[in-house]
Amino acid sequence: MTPAVRSRAWKDFRTGGLTSGARCSRSAARLVAFLLLSSILATSAQAKTLVVGVEYRSIGEALKRAVEGDTVEVRTGRYNERLRIEKTVRLTGVGEPVLAVESGNIIEVTAPGVLIEGFTLTYDSRELGREDKALFIKKGADGVVVRNNRFIDVMFGIWSFENTGTRIENNTITGLKELEQEFRGNCINLTGVQRAVILDNRLSYCRDGIYMELCHDARVTGNEISRSRYSVHTMWVDRGRFNGNTTHDSLVGMAIMYTDYSEIKGNISYGNKTHGILFIQSVRSEIKDNTVIGNTKGLFLYNSVYNNINSNLVMNNQVGIHSWGGSEDNRISGNTFINNEIQVKFVASRSQQWDDNYWSDYIGWDMTNDGIGDYPYESNTVVDHILWRYPLAKVLYASPSLQLLWVLEKQFPFLKVPRVIDRKPRMTPIHKNWKELMARYPYRFERFYGEIEKLPHMPGGGF
Repeated sequence: MTPAVRSRAWKDFRTGGLTSGARCSRSAARLVAFLLLSSILATSAQAKTLVVGVEYRSIGEALKRAVEGDTVEVRTGRYNERLRIEKTVRLTGVGEPVLAVESGNIIEVTAPGVLIEGFTLTYDSRELGREDKALFIKKGADGVVVRNNRFIDVMFGIWSFENTGTRIENNTITGLKELEQEFRGNCINLTGVQRAVILDNRLSYCRDGIYMELCHDARVTGNEISRSRYSVHTMWVDRGRFNGNTTHDSLVGMAIMYTDYSEIKGNISYGNKTHGILFIQSVRSEIKDNTVIGNTKGLFLYNSVYNNINSNLVMNNQVGIHSWGGSEDNRISGNTFINNEIQVKFVASRSQQWDDNYWSDYIGWDMTNDGIGDYPYESNTVVDHILWRYPLAKVLYASPSLQLLWVLEKQFPFLKVPRVIDRKPRMTPIHKNWKELMARYPYRFERFYGEIEKLPHMPGGGF
């Protein structure tokens, strides 16, 4: 009996089995629920543990003998077996047993409620097919839990397809380092999975660390992802929560695409070759408390509207924030922009108001001593264009010549283009711990103009 049925029976027993539209009497419902619960308890009492390495020579033999609710315990050793789990069982490794095959899928799961933990999955050959999966959770296998495993030198680590409630927790997944990024598989690949939980995993050397497509109401928390193409890559993933992840040394840190009502909060993205956190057609999302350091572009917005972007620290990037392609009507406030070579690149049909941010290149003053600059901060000014074209001119930030040019432009504007205007620029950084974070992540962007002129799924290219 599946966990879902057990849970429903227990609820019926506690509540009298009354649901909306129920026609049976309270006493009859309780009797039915009691009998069902008694059957469940009897079944649970009969659940047994089958030990591979003691009672059984192979895992496949133990799985064949197991019934619903049993535990198959695998003792330490190396097992060259390909497994198919068709019953709701617990498959647990003791002493980190190794499952290894030449190629293909190592474990396929077709039953709901399966638990897999404590194994190392790897291959005896490096000649793997483009879609070989170490663990494949098939359609309808709901509520599968995968935790405390190692996936070493795999093409695809975990692939879950059209199910609900997949939970992937505290696993280490490493792809094939010797392959170019485009020819690797994804460490975690989810398609059509609802209410997935991806928690505290360590992922590296993949094509995408976590790739999610049509996966709504997901929770992606506390993962560390590195040395991949996109550390996190979402396509049509609504109401997802992406919190407390660390992405570094990849091409792109987080790529949130075609997504509504998501939460991107408390992530750290540093040392990525192109973008720290990238948004394409992200709508009505909360982007908050992220630290973005030492990427080519810190925050990138394309055709993204009505988002709330606040309390982020964006530091030591070539471009702090790049907004274009119709990215208007976003609320951008309370952010700290420090030492980005270009603080803002902005292309839109009309000017945007981003109030209450700190800009380290603001050259105004505060005569009223209220912590707010007396003049607005504006992007796309003549001074900006000089600094974009001649970065070494930064040494003249405080010079009378740049201040004079800035004041003259405000009095006699001759560069009439839409721009970002911050009417309340902060005089001191909002993030008081910015020096500590700069010391912890001493990354400066590296100019990346390699062979990749356009990134996949990116209108107009990445630069």
